[in-house]
Amino acid sequence: MADVLFDRALELAMDAGQTLLENGGEVFRAQQTMEIMARSFHLREFHVYVLTNGIFASAGTAEISEVRNVPVRTTHLGRVAAVNELSRQIAQTGMTLDEAESRLVLARQLPFPKDHVQLLSGLCGAFCFAMMFGGNLRSALAAAGAGLVASWYLLWCGRHEVPGGFQKISTAALITMVCILLCNLLRTSASHAIIGTLMILTPGIAFTMGIRDFVQGDYLSGTIRMIDALLIAASIAIGTGLVLRLYTVLTGVVVV
Repeated sequence: MADVLFDRALELAMDAGQTLLENGGEVFRAQQTMEIMARSFHLREFHVYVLTNGIFASAGTAEISEVRNVPVRTTHLGRVAAVNELSRQIAQTGMTLDEAESRLVLARQLPFPKDHVQLLSGLCGAFCFAMMFGGNLRSALAAAGAGLVASWYLLWCGRHEVPGGFQKISTAALITMVCILLCNLLRTSASHAIIGTLMILTPGIAFTMGIRDFVQGDYLSGTIRMIDALLIAASIAIGTGLVLRLYTVLTGVVVV
């Protein structure tokens, strides 16, 4: 019976760490949370090593060990906050293992924002960014239209499991095409609209997390996140550059 509880406690810690990594949590936060849970449930000789895309853990003088691959990373800070709150309550209240497991299942099942909320966020974000970068009202309205289309396309890509690299390139290309078309209709410059809408694709979280990992001394994880951010930025540049170049070749007009 003790061995079963021992295994369940290790599984709980691994599931919590995996949930944090999958939803945008920092490496040091995942490791700290797992250590708190292991200590609260009296896991002997618990050791864990967390990377951006993997977890290695052992307990009981290496009597049991486990490796988790975490290839998929999205952003759901609500799940991260729920797991952090769960770890604090486990440490402070002496929560039972059964209750902790059920609470973790609920945290992992927190839904993403509804589609209309994501569409509205893309629209408003693109509009505001275009205005921030010096665009006029017409270019901001064009950016809002492109942000709405881009958000819908990203939702479609998520449902059909489109690879991440192609997803970013094609979304950037779509944004550029829609901005050019709408700005031509509204008779305004497309540059501010394109820049403002592309901001909703920029890897701000990945870049920030990479810096935080470096500060915490997790140089390998920080490097992985920074490479992710650079690859996303390169994908955005490729998609945008291809459309701008094609538009210039076909029409002889340079987008400014």
